[in-house]
Amino acid sequence: MNIDRWLLAIVAIVAVAYVAMTPTIFERLDPITGDEPFYVMTVFSLTRDSDLDESNNYAQRDYDEIFPSQPLPDGWRGWTRLAPTISPHLAVTDRDGQYTKHGLGLPLLIAVPYELSGRTGAVAVILLAAVALAGQIYLLARRATSSPKVAAVVALGLALVMPIVPYTHLLFPEVPAALCLVYAIRRVASSSNTHVQWLLAGLSIGMLPWLHQRFAPTAAILALLIVVRVWRERGALQPVTALIPILIGGVSLMGFNLWLYGAPVQPPENHDGFNSLSGTVNGAFGLLLDAQWGLWVVAPLMLLAVAALPWWITVDRDTVRVAAFALVPYLLLLAFYSAWWGSWGPPARYLVPVVPFAAGPLAAWLSRASFWGWAVAVTVWMTGATLTVVGLNDPQRFYHQPDGRNNIAAAIDTAIGTDIAGWLIAFQTQGPSPLDERLRAGSLAIVLLVIAALLIFAVPRLRSRDPANARQIPDQAMEGRARP
Repeated sequence: MNIDRWLLAIVAIVAVAYVAMTPTIFERLDPITGDEPFYVMTVFSLTRDSDLDESNNYAQRDYDEIFPSQPLPDGWRGWTRLAPTISPHLAVTDRDGQYTKHGLGLPLLIAVPYELSGRTGAVAVILLAAVALAGQIYLLARRATSSPKVAAVVALGLALVMPIVPYTHLLFPEVPAALCLVYAIRRVASSSNTHVQWLLAGLSIGMLPWLHQRFAPTAAILALLIVVRVWRERGALQPVTALIPILIGGVSLMGFNLWLYGAPVQPPENHDGFNSLSGTVNGAFGLLLDAQWGLWVVAPLMLLAVAALPWWITVDRDTVRVAAFALVPYLLLLAFYSAWWGSWGPPARYLVPVVPFAAGPLAAWLSRASFWGWAVAVTVWMTGATLTVVGLNDPQRFYHQPDGRNNIAAAIDTAIGTDIAGWLIAFQTQGPSPLDERLRAGSLAIVLLVIAALLIFAVPRLRSRDPANARQIPDQAMEGRARP
């Protein structure tokens, strides 16, 4: 039984890189902040009280365990503006007690490791998921190219920069959700799966809405695609294996919602409500272009990935179809969120589960690209990599107050005397730039996308490759079987 050596190399490289980042991240991002303490408070309630009512945990200030003692020790390099008290992120419910509005999936994943080893144990779970995610990105890219080298370069290029890198060490559900989503879509799109693969796909889909209920529509769509496949392939019992954990996950979640909210779905008030039509359009552009949280600002390679989508469709139509059904509604839902930027956290939080799918179009395009195509891709990637390195040098720079000031860009400006931060446009609703500036930024992004598409498709290739060489490859190596 042979395992793909490129896959093993990627897993090893990414694991070493993530571990090397850990000391600086732990030192500068101490104590945990944002939504992280609230997931830990749920862990305290689960492991110490065996319930979900966190009233007593807040009353007895269990969160003091998360924060350093005062006064701060000499040489302290973590957060210095520490609130002595944190208020719970309460679910809007008539049930007596205090219940978190956040998903239970992450606390369930990290509960035992946190109780055994504290923050280190909990983050180890996220790191393991991040390393596995890098492997899944490689396998996704392999479906779009016959070249393992190209797939490996693409996988490493996505796994070692923003927006994935900052979340590999944070107690957020984004990385586990990305792992579940990529694996599920790969398996649903595959022409043949074993019972074990279908079971793992079902577990992944069933877990998604427990990690965060914004994934519920995506999980439902993936389940429906499996049902359609069972109906079309009458007599095929293997896909039914996936439906069992999906059904258990969905029914149990609706039961939990009925118990907590009195309704089968979580009320929108628990996540700041939703936008109007104009706010949704603003959110759609902001997800990509916002000065502090926009994906294309911190990872401009994603613009090239969008421009290269037609190449992916050409070589891996099945995966593209499944991904489109699953991800387009998710992206629309994000734009519909009032707080689409994810509030206090590193950039592009809600798009972390989507970014791995850039591996498909990038691998399909780069398999055919000339020297100049590669030069453009590497140059654009280096921009995002530079921003990532500047952020990792001081991980507090990944976090932003909603004032339109990008801390990473500001650090570069200070170092080289530019005004990059001043050029960026704020779309987030707590302090947006004027409407005309947002319109110009959106128009410029569309122009850049058109130019990128022309570079990818219209410019003659000096060293083109036969498109037939970028055929779809069976992605079975992760499950321990060699490729033909």
